[in-house]
Amino acid sequence: MQDYPFKRHILYPFFKLLWNYQRLYFKSFDKNYMKYAVISKMSELTKLNDTADAFVCGSDVIWNTDLNHRLGAYYLDFAKKYAFSYAASFGKAEISQEDVLSTRTWLQSFNAISVREKTSFEIAKRCAEKPVEIVADPVILLKPDEWKTLTEPLLDSQKYIFVYSTHMNKTFKHFLSVLKKQTRLKVVLSICSPRQAVEQRILSVYTPQEWLSLLRGAEYVLTNSFHATVFSTLFHKKFFTVVSGDKAKGINMRMNDFLNTIGLENRIYSSVPDTIDISEIDYKTADEKIAQMRDESLMYLQRNLEEAYRQKMQQA
Repeated sequence: MQDYPFKRHILYPFFKLLWNYQRLYFKSFDKNYMKYAVISKMSELTKLNDTADAFVCGSDVIWNTDLNHRLGAYYLDFAKKYAFSYAASFGKAEISQEDVLSTRTWLQSFNAISVREKTSFEIAKRCAEKPVEIVADPVILLKPDEWKTLTEPLLDSQKYIFVYSTHMNKTFKHFLSVLKKQTRLKVVLSICSPRQAVEQRILSVYTPQEWLSLLRGAEYVLTNSFHATVFSTLFHKKFFTVVSGDKAKGINMRMNDFLNTIGLENRIYSSVPDTIDISEIDYKTADEKIAQMRDESLMYLQRNLEEAYRQKMQQA
């Protein structure tokens, strides 16, 4: 019901077409960099046991029951081989007792469990009857130089503020207004939904490579996205993560936990200061902590993949 007025907007069909056009860009990226199993319905997931030697699930908010509709597939309930999670996230600071019990049932068959942030770690400990580890988001597994191979040189040398928002709100808009006035730089705004395209009258669409190039080339990055925040730290950008409400609650806790872990907790804002600090960021400590997270996370992956292979050979 909430979307109904939006879908009646006179420009909605046009921006919906634009959104679908953008998805074609992603299909091209998928074709070059991704490999998928062909599954047309949930009941076919069990067939993957015939070809796969191990299963891994994780990242983003895969275990958020508000979004996954409590489908067992998100917890690998179809897997009969070695199963583990990598950087899974609940996307919230608390879950109900009902969700604790159902999640505990699903996690019983896991060989190893890892999550992405401290808040998810605390929840997973309540649900799992086995050790839980914290690992880095998959974005961090690649070093900045490796990500740079996907970027392209920008033709325009003019400085700009790159804005990527998953949802616009008054605080975010006010922050952008102050930052724009203070720096006097142009704004490059990337959409993430047809709703934002309508609300902000944005016509530009970007490929994943273009998006990453724009973030990398920006003088400043303003976002409320977890992954835009992570990429900003990898590329040493002067960035501002602006959230609505309590920093440590709901969807905000993902950015808050990450920035606290790497010592950049002062880069997340829930209000707009009169004067924004636009000075350079000292990344020395953050780089060291991110490098440590990367090494430990790669070891976790290697350890579990080797164990999956060992079990396969035992059963052969």
